Amino acid sequence: MLSFFKKKKDDEGVLSNLKTVTRWVQDLPAGDIYSAQEQVVKNLIQFNHAESNFSKDRLQVLMHLDESTQDMQSSLCTQYMRNARMSKTIESRLWVAIHAFYWEITRSYHGFLMDFVANPGGSKIQSFIPLITARAIRGFADIIKWRYFRYEPVDEKLWLRLHNLYRIAEFDNFSNTAVTVYSSDSYQRTPAHEYGQALLLSLFGNGSLIPKEIQLVDQWLDNWSDMIKIDTLYNPNVHTFYVDTSKGHGLRRCRNQISDPTLRFISTTDLLKHLNGVVDALKSGTPPASLGLSEEFRLPEGYSLISQVEKEWSPLEDRDRRSSPRVQKPGHWKVIHDLGNICNEFSKAEAQAQGSGTQLSPEEILDIKLYGFVTERTKDRQLTLQRDSASKPKNDLWEQTDISETGLGFIVSSHNSEWIKVGKLIALSPRDDNDWQLGVVTRLARQDEGARLIGIKLLSGEFQTVTLRMDGTDSAMSYIVDDPDQLTGGQNIKAILLTENEASERLLIDGSSYSRNRQYQIRSPFGPSRVIELESVENTGESWLKVSFKEIAV
Repeated sequence: MLSFFKKKKDDEGVLSNLKTVTRWVQDLPAGDIYSAQEQVVKNLIQFNHAESNFSKDRLQVLMHLDESTQDMQSSLCTQYMRNARMSKTIESRLWVAIHAFYWEITRSYHGFLMDFVANPGGSKIQSFIPLITARAIRGFADIIKWRYFRYEPVDEKLWLRLHNLYRIAEFDNFSNTAVTVYSSDSYQRTPAHEYGQALLLSLFGNGSLIPKEIQLVDQWLDNWSDMIKIDTLYNPNVHTFYVDTSKGHGLRRCRNQISDPTLRFISTTDLLKHLNGVVDALKSGTPPASLGLSEEFRLPEGYSLISQVEKEWSPLEDRDRRSSPRVQKPGHWKVIHDLGNICNEFSKAEAQAQGSGTQLSPEEILDIKLYGFVTERTKDRQLTLQRDSASKPKNDLWEQTDISETGLGFIVSSHNSEWIKVGKLIALSPRDDNDWQLGVVTRLARQDEGARLIGIKLLSGEFQTVTLRMDGTDSAMSYIVDDPDQLTGGQNIKAILLTENEASERLLIDGSSYSRNRQYQIRSPFGPSRVIELESVENTGESWLKVSFKEIAV
């Protein structure tokens, strides 16, 4: 009989008691966070499968493990967010590890809460309920957020569990009870704060932001959560959004709702007013971090994110916020991605447009202008490009679903399309033509296992490929450098010169080629060479920047 109880206790392994788990966490490999967190998840799975009651002692073991491993989880999340160009294999390993921890720890808290709901009178963990409810709500919110990062649909059951936790907090009158959720938190939060933050972030789960931007908005809501109020009665003059707690989805925009026991209502008036104040403060020189925008926020490109957040929180309906209506229209388009490939394709198209039978590339034309002949180096480069071009598929073919004045919608097979990310620069042309246009991926959604819906915003203005050359070595750091060997020094760089309204010129360049005040000689086959100086970044895309510049000399 005694051996039976001993075996049952051993089944919980290192999470059998508080003393054991404390010693085990201290012995985890500090130099290998990924492996350490993998061990934590493995033991959490064992903990969740153990046939034990939901006792106070087991809850304390869980809470201690959770608190003790927050730094490891945070380090993995930071590693994921700061390495946007990591390989698909590494990205998948990191994402799975992070998601698995959130899933198992939240599943544990959810089990304790469900046991409490089933037997509130006989529970010995009642004093912990507000805290573990806040942790469980944050856990489900994190699971949902990390699925946004991959543009995956959120399972209805996740939303229903999240809604149910908040309903429990309301029913037992602790939804507005402030607790220190984790010791690293700067201030106390309530279950209502955690729930409201998850709801407002759901407006950005539509595939229109990159993970880094979603994370920034979540951090803003961390700092501004006291402005989120959740009401049970609908006021059409106050409330902008509602959530149906009996349905498996996030916030919806109010459209003549009526008060209902399952509905909760949120106003964004205070948030929008605060956001306007933040913009005014930024323009007056206030540091972004002191305004709750986090250390990762950058100007001036950060203004576009603020503008997008303001639009999503505004009272205007989606059709009123859209710059032009979508029209269903089928078609097929050739698509090229990555700045280098786009420049090469544009160069060929520009060379073919030079007059009857002229097949000289822009580089060959430049050589003739400068030296009176085509150099051997340029000839070798052209041969290499031709071999590479012959060995690779020229472009993808996408199926168009709709069109508007400013963009296109496509449905694309998920097979061989993992390169598609929000912010990716692409070139498009009708299948039977070579009338190339520039566009940026602005929205992604997984329709099912075999397809992805993609929204493209077309760039206005005229564009041409140019060559940039920086003579000498520039010691200034580039804007984005994944590889120190990419630092530019006396070499030719392909870029796109974009001429917008009123002859306003901008450059589309690779991030590793940018540094403010860096000088380049810009060469174009259609005009004189000139010396320019780079100014500010106006838009940041996936592996490219839109940069303003000034002309120094011709």
